[in-house]
Parts: sequence; structure tokens; C-alpha cells
Amino acid sequence: MEVSQGGGRGKVFDLEEGRLRLAEYATPTRLEDWAGPVAGPGEIEKMFGMKRSTLHDWQRRGAVIGLLKGERKHVFPLAQFVDGRPVEDMARITKIIGNPRATWLWLTRQHVSETGETPLDRLKAGRIDEVVADAEFDFG
Repeated sequence: MEVSQGGGRGKVFDLEEGRLRLAEYATPTRLEDWAGPVAGPGEIEKMFGMKRSTLHDWQRRGAVIGLLKGERKHVFPLAQFVDGRPVEDMARITKIIGNPRATWLWLTRQHVSETGETPLDRLKAGRIDEVVADAEFDFG
């Protein structure tokens, strides 16, 4: 058996120095910059002709991903809709991953295939079981 040992915590910095160093790594990013085009319930109602109550029901069931913008307002990435309806079986993925932001990031960035497809691309192509298996592997 091999025993390994880490390098420890390293140098401890005071609060001011810690904030300065963190600011070098963590830069504020607008939601639209990482999530892509989004719309609020009113805009989606106008675009797709669906009732807000339907959208909120889909969100409650995990069929669509709503991302919190500000303190209380949710917006919905438009890429999750095909012909005004949620991508098929999105709820299976949101149930496995749980957190809406983590789910959206995983769907749009992780596991890009050799062809450049994201899990969201594969869901839209009907390769649902493949995407579910990947999500279960990563988060299950």
C-alpha cells in the first residue's frame, strides 16, 4: 500500500490579500455569457404562445431549466426548446443532476463528442439513453 501526502494548505493570507487573489481568478460574468440566449416567462409566452402556467409547471417537473437571474426572477435558456416545446426527456437529466445551473453547464459544455456535439445536441437528436447514461456516470 502506498501512502501519499499532499503539500498542505500552503501559505495563509490575510482577508485583503485573499480577496485580491480571488479577484484574479473569479471574474463576474453575465448569465447570458455562459448560458446563451435566455428569455423570461413573458417573452417565452410571446415567442412560443405557451401559457406562463405551463412553463412554470414544466420547470417544477424538471422538463425545462429555469436559471435564477437576480434574486427572484427566472429566465430560461432558449436552446432547450424545439418548436416551442422542451427537449424530450430533459426531466430525466435534471433529476439526475439536480442543480439547474450545473445541469445547464453540463448539457452545454461537458462530454463534447469527437463530432463537437454536446449532451444537449445529442438529446435533440433523440439519443436520450446515451445522455442519461453519461449523466448517471458523472452524477449518479
